[in-house]
Amino acid sequence: MKKRKKNFKNSKNSLNKLSLFQKSDMRFSRKCPFSLKDAPIIDYKNVSLLKKYISDNGKIISSKLTSVSFGKQKKLTKEIKKAKILGLI
Repeated sequence: MKKRKKNFKNSKNSLNKLSLFQKSDMRFSRKCPFSLKDAPIIDYKNVSLLKKYISDNGKIISSKLTSVSFGKQKKLTKEIKKAKILGLI
């Protein structure tokens, strides 16, 4: 009987690794595109840059998807909102 319990535990652990609802142990990380050398300046007048970070519905894309750092994401949202108010976007 003890062997069955061990096999059951092993099969359960292997199923947990395949689960879609659990976070994986590996983290995929990229550098912030605005922290690199020769990075574009975040400004409300740079409409082509701001459009890259806006969805088709007009919403701001999250930093998890774009890999923008926290501080740069805050600045990016402020500049996008400024451009929307002025009617540039």
